[in-house]
Amino acid sequence: MSAFTSTAPQLNSRCRDVDGFLGTVLYVGPVASAKKQGDIYCGIEWDDPSRGKHDGSVISRETNDIVRHFKCNDPSPTAGSFVKPNKLDFGVSFCSVLARTEDAPLLAPNDKFEGCFARTKSGRGKQVEFFGERKIRSRQQVGDITKVSLRGLGVSHAGDDTKQINTQAGHLTEVDLQGNMLWDWEEVMKIMCEIPNLEAVHLNGNRLRNPSDPKPQTMEKKTGEGGFTNLKRLVINKTGIKGWNAVEALGAVFPNLTELYCADNDLADVDIVAPLPTGITGFSNLKLLDLSSCGLTSWSQVKTFGNMKGLETLIVNENDIQETEECEEGTFENLKALQISKTKIKEWKAVDNLNSYPSLRALRFNNCPLTSTMGGSEARGIVIARVEKVEFLNASVVTKKERGDAEKIYVRRVAREVQMKAGGDDSGDKDKRDAVLKSHPRFKHLKEVHKASMVPLGDGGGTGNLASDTINVTVQSMAAGSCTMEPIRKRVPSSLQLGRLKQICKRAFKLDPDLQVLHFRADKGSLSQELGTGADDDDLTLAYFGVTDGSMIMMNEVDLKAKERERVAAEKARKEEEEREKEQEEETN
Repeated sequence: MSAFTSTAPQLNSRCRDVDGFLGTVLYVGPVASAKKQGDIYCGIEWDDPSRGKHDGSVISRETNDIVRHFKCNDPSPTAGSFVKPNKLDFGVSFCSVLARTEDAPLLAPNDKFEGCFARTKSGRGKQVEFFGERKIRSRQQVGDITKVSLRGLGVSHAGDDTKQINTQAGHLTEVDLQGNMLWDWEEVMKIMCEIPNLEAVHLNGNRLRNPSDPKPQTMEKKTGEGGFTNLKRLVINKTGIKGWNAVEALGAVFPNLTELYCADNDLADVDIVAPLPTGITGFSNLKLLDLSSCGLTSWSQVKTFGNMKGLETLIVNENDIQETEECEEGTFENLKALQISKTKIKEWKAVDNLNSYPSLRALRFNNCPLTSTMGGSEARGIVIARVEKVEFLNASVVTKKERGDAEKIYVRRVAREVQMKAGGDDSGDKDKRDAVLKSHPRFKHLKEVHKASMVPLGDGGGTGNLASDTINVTVQSMAAGSCTMEPIRKRVPSSLQLGRLKQICKRAFKLDPDLQVLHFRADKGSLSQELGTGADDDDLTLAYFGVTDGSMIMMNEVDLKAKERERVAAEKARKEEEEREKEQEEETN
């Protein structure tokens, strides 16, 4: 195994044991519990906290007192270990890895794998042949390519002869060093300085210390004050960076970045380091910024990036953000794509606010409390209807037809909500009606847009003409017990109540009405819409829901286990909310 230097390993350097477990050296020296007090050990905090035996403290053999040699960042009591240096691998140099790719011996020098045989039908052994290896190798030579991937090869430092890097790899434009053992930015800079044409560097998964000096001496010797002006994409996901100051320090080194990926780092202090109204002032060329899982908890932290004029894509997935805010004038002017999946958003107002972002056209929004009880198509339709200009939702194009269908379904949904909560006409409860309409700011506009192409939103009564009031529908079972049965085709009045339809399904498919979930689709290209949300809707008619001639009605079965899980999750969320409110009240008092 190789070591970082010929002397003892350095503090904060990365290491790997014989089983492949990675860790960070937090202590080098004698251990109070060791049999031989003169022996030198490395105190390791493992990336996998279950790998170790303690938290950096031991019981002294001489005094029986607890002696702490180092403190783990992870609170687990088994994150630490003491290991002798000769049992650890401290990584290899970038130079040696490049040499390995150039000088690797052929696996099948004579187009045959030595000692490898396949048993034939007759029982004889036939040697395994491998043709084209030389041709493949010729295309893998570093000198003939501009992009190279060196993932997970144990690179921990540049090497003694950095000029060798320039000789072998100086022409490269992209280097992927994901999942290696780099820990010091100075070593990263030594590598990068010898590859002047670099446009993209992937460092994700390397546990790097925060950059202490934004412009290390090594860098200035090669690049001058301008920094790495060619670098356009930097990936530093899960590198252990703590604090936005560290990111700004890197911004000074890489002034022309257009894409910066900082996911899985602790950047929760961004609104403290760069408070509003000024916010972030650097990264003038940045177009894409990924801050997924960076400890953000409020939209005020997101707003600090609003003055970045060139920003087009902002990714804040997997943060505990519970709301969004309306876009303030002059901010996020060119933001075209926003990703807010796996956040804590639980109010539709957060989605409605996105209409105020002038250039927003692409949105990723799923796996949030707000949509956790909905089907994928239902949630998608509501988001499309609520956000006027979105053209891509969850990486899928929103077609003109899909938008029209989604908006019509949304109008009917809101109209039904108004009728149930406030009465269907102006004589109902005005305050309740206003409250419903306030929570659906696009309803009046959409109702006006689609009024000519929709069935009237009345009580579902017919015209009195039996011929014009009857519609042809196809009812198909999607339930496990009857999904193989032939669908039924019926001509029914549009005034048929939902409860009666459930009885028809019961007779045809032998499923109790209480276990039925009904959806309908106007045609093959339309979104499906749920028919009712409970027994209270059984008196409503097909016309009320907008079921038209030629519609397909689909009957599915209630997933009782899923409903129980939803109930338990809702109860847990309610208790957590109560505890949070109680804590806030106690802090206030």
